[in-house]
Amino acid sequence: DQSSILTVAYGKQPNGNVALGSLDLLDHQGKFEVHSITAKVVQGIGESEKETWRAIPNTAFDVVMMNPPFTRATRHEGQSLNVPNPMFAAFGSSAEEQKLMADAVKSLTKDSKSHGNAGEASMFLVLADRKLKQNGKLALVMPLSLISGESWENSRQLLAQNYSDLILISLSAADDKSMSFSADTDMGECLLIGKKSDKGSTRAFFVILNERPAYPLVGASEAEQIRRLIESANVRKLEDGPMGGTQIIFGKDIVGQILDAPLPSSGTWNVARISDISLAQTAYQMTKENKLWLPSMQKSEIKDIPITVVEKIGQIGPIDRDINGKNPKGDIRGPFDVYPIKPNTTPTYPVLWAHDAKRERAMMFDADCEGIPRKCSTQKEQELIDLKTDSVWNTASHCHFNRAFRFNSQSTGMQFTPRKTIGGQAWQSVRLSSAEQEKALVLWANTTLGLLLRWWHSNKQQSGRGSVTKSALHTLPVLDITALTSKQFKEAVKIFDSMCDKPMLPLHQMDKDPVRKKLDEQFCKKVLDLSESVLAKGGSLELLREKFSKEPSVRGNKKI
Repeated sequence: DQSSILTVAYGKQPNGNVALGSLDLLDHQGKFEVHSITAKVVQGIGESEKETWRAIPNTAFDVVMMNPPFTRATRHEGQSLNVPNPMFAAFGSSAEEQKLMADAVKSLTKDSKSHGNAGEASMFLVLADRKLKQNGKLALVMPLSLISGESWENSRQLLAQNYSDLILISLSAADDKSMSFSADTDMGECLLIGKKSDKGSTRAFFVILNERPAYPLVGASEAEQIRRLIESANVRKLEDGPMGGTQIIFGKDIVGQILDAPLPSSGTWNVARISDISLAQTAYQMTKENKLWLPSMQKSEIKDIPITVVEKIGQIGPIDRDINGKNPKGDIRGPFDVYPIKPNTTPTYPVLWAHDAKRERAMMFDADCEGIPRKCSTQKEQELIDLKTDSVWNTASHCHFNRAFRFNSQSTGMQFTPRKTIGGQAWQSVRLSSAEQEKALVLWANTTLGLLLRWWHSNKQQSGRGSVTKSALHTLPVLDITALTSKQFKEAVKIFDSMCDKPMLPLHQMDKDPVRKKLDEQFCKKVLDLSESVLAKGGSLELLREKFSKEPSVRGNKKI
């Protein structure tokens, strides 16, 4: 046919650094121009090297397909320190050519939807969008963070505004090597398919496969089923309640699921790397409908539950750079030097800085470090540091949030320090109106229900870990502690006081943890007033724990 198709290739350097081989064809007007680059071309007489196009205008292609590299235009890896710009180092490009290409990309993507922290893949998305015709088809391999990463917000907005018929495919695999579609990529990936359209999208189809298709026949069968299910409008929705997704089958085996889900106006899309779709549907009911509807629960048992976000009930403390960091020029950014607490001493400014999984089994434990206010050489600098010291100390709280929760080794998503403490590198402070409110929030956050919403909100790019940045913490869904009745609130504080020193197993072992089970049952009975049938052995709450503990993104490569 007369369709025009653009594909972009990339190469690898001998040291293993992924390097770009096509962006150097771009000029400042958005056209491709060849400098000295050739391409492998498959012809009837075999492979040959051939000069690529002289110029490629915008909106010129019916189909754009890419599997771009995901490195950033920076040199964080030690092995690439002798390369000016690893992103543009393919095919023997000189340092001067790498610089020209980097400058061209900055110009081409200025004021666009790309984001430096998202890496070069976001730049490829912007450029692919520019080259694609209206009603053209887009097909990309992208980092999994496209779906749930904070830095990818602009990219998600571009897709929602400019594309219809969106399909996003991810893998629920348990380890890093199995989370990618590419053979040589040890990071989570997703496949993106869409049709360029002014109508945009308010919904998308999310496909989660159990594993990367082992053979072309399996992949072809999965693709055909996905197409057929979408065309027949026979796909379960995220809003349907905890019933699971629509199954994708190969032979007698369920190899994946597909789900029709709404796209939020902003924020992450969340439906990725989820093996049991009923968990996503439960989380959706809690966060969007304020309904507690667990798997196997009868509709008569569904309970209203007040859910809010952290920023509406609490003040989030500073990140670690604002505590002990320095600016690029070497001047002081944070007012403290941070040191481990010496034995038999009491710090003036306690700091909860690092992780120690064994110490963090229970909901309450002390700070591990102390902040020593920095001494400056001039009075003016010292006055500024003193102001910063007071400002940081005013954020100290008893409640602290686990920023990068290792689901398969750590036990607590939030914790309580007996003294007011500054949050640190691993823990972010969250300050509420009172210590009792902070106790209630910490208690909620360590129930299976609170942990489910934490997992739902996390970036699950890494195996067995859920990361939440400071800005994402603002919108973390939590129980609205301020909406509880006086009786509910007192019960929550009472339960915390009785269980705060009880050690719990890591999250992936919640189904075998008697302490977590007791915490769940007491909270759901005395605070949420759930029915006995839901709390009973074999009931919906136990079922939720069992499902949750078996999620590949929770257990990682740990054995069940």
